[in-house]
Amino acid sequence: MGIKLPYRLFRPRGATIVAILLYFLFITIILKSTTLYLTNNGGNNWTSPKEAEALSNAFKRANTNRDHFLTIQEMGKFINHKITNHTEISIKLNPIIFTQIDQAPRDGVLTWDEYHRYFLKKHGMTEEYISDHSEVKHTKLNRKAREDMMRDKAKWAEAAKSDPFSLTIDEFFSFQHPESSTSNLLALVDDLLRLFDIDGDDRLTMEEFSNVTENQEESDMYRKSIISKTVLERRAEFVRIIDQNGDGKADRTELLMYVDPRHPRYALQEAATLLSLTDDDQDGRISLDEMMKHKDIYISSKMIRTSKSFHEDFLF
Repeated sequence: MGIKLPYRLFRPRGATIVAILLYFLFITIILKSTTLYLTNNGGNNWTSPKEAEALSNAFKRANTNRDHFLTIQEMGKFINHKITNHTEISIKLNPIIFTQIDQAPRDGVLTWDEYHRYFLKKHGMTEEYISDHSEVKHTKLNRKAREDMMRDKAKWAEAAKSDPFSLTIDEFFSFQHPESSTSNLLALVDDLLRLFDIDGDDRLTMEEFSNVTENQEESDMYRKSIISKTVLERRAEFVRIIDQNGDGKADRTELLMYVDPRHPRYALQEAATLLSLTDDDQDGRISLDEMMKHKDIYISSKMIRTSKSFHEDFLF
């Protein structure tokens, strides 16, 4: 025979009923809002508040004429501003970070051991672990951190020109920011001249720059990757962008400006790519709804994550 509880022990109070009703009302509103959002955004494109804020802020800042649409020019100008700002901040921070790492000893060069300690500390490792850990396993580092460390080792080998075991302050900048390193940009100029300078005069003419034959060797694939596809487009690019003084030839100074990521052409190229990928109604403009719908593309672009996007471009 069960025990019969007094009614007053299980009778819901008025306040409790109100709380329950409010709770169910809240859940209903959330579910309806979520369903509506998913219906309007392809069903699986949920945007976090932080992502939505970043996208909305970027859209408002880029939309200079306040018409609630982004043109390719507006996106290009905004991306170019982000690139320039990233480069200037990187240059300013380089000596500060270099000095922070250069500790044992403070001798004006960085060893891999000094940088490795800095890397582990930045990833939350304790001094005890840093001083005594397995270089083979790195059990306390997550997979991404271990991958980043291996990638840094490869970048270190590329940046260490004077001594394979240490970096100078300029080499450290190349290591941290290969996209903005003067030595890397000069190497790109050398590549351009090596690939296109037919007569060997250390300058490029419009004919040389647009000379891409069909029987490309594998070593010449770089040639196709840095220029437009058609001969007419390459010639127009040479006249409009590369040959700044209009003398018909591009010297090293003009080519250095051409390969510099701060050149507006890079930003316009990325803006054109974004437009082609996300302009769903094909009206030649991007709305905030289109940006939100294709959030992953924009968040990984230089419009939002300029630094990460840049560094991923130069990984390989």
